[in-house]
Amino acid sequence: MKFYTISMKWFFLSIFIATFLLKIVISPNDLAGLFLIGAGLLIYAATLFFEFRSGYTPKILWDEQRGIIAIIRLWQVELCAARILGSVPLGIDLSHSARKVLQAMHTRFENEKGGTLVFFINRPIGNECTRVGMLVRRSVLRFPRARSKIEQLSKMILADIMILESAMRAAYPHLPVELAKKQDILAVNTGGLESSVS
Repeated sequence: MKFYTISMKWFFLSIFIATFLLKIVISPNDLAGLFLIGAGLLIYAATLFFEFRSGYTPKILWDEQRGIIAIIRLWQVELCAARILGSVPLGIDLSHSARKVLQAMHTRFENEKGGTLVFFINRPIGNECTRVGMLVRRSVLRFPRARSKIEQLSKMILADIMILESAMRAAYPHLPVELAKKQDILAVNTGGLESSVS
């Protein structure tokens, strides 16, 4: 899943290059085919170059009621939702009960492939409380029809988060399970760095 979410554009570029080189080796006299593949490779490379030069800023959509964030990037759409364990006592071992949650989510992701489960501990620098929770993430290529992709992913994420919340409540009956805030989800997606996106 990590490969898919981060490196898919480089994967496609390598496929373009490999196809072009194979075409040169297998049928160097097919000028029309070479031209078409070469033109596709140039357009794709130019698009990648434009993405890096333009400094494209992802669009963030926040559904507060359902606790879902949609991150719309140049190449992909990613949806995330999370639940947080409230009032975690200092020194408590969460790992044993986490196996129940992992088992439930493993079954879910076997039936509906393409999801990622992230366990996180967010410890702010200031006097705020440490946030411990789990996040589900799904992503697809943005094109074509980005809006329909968001709607499709949102249905899957809603099912994911319902199963996750139910599994967390069963695994940690002594701890409240709360809806994660927007900044919590953004912090997990930025590796713990505070985001200025509002």
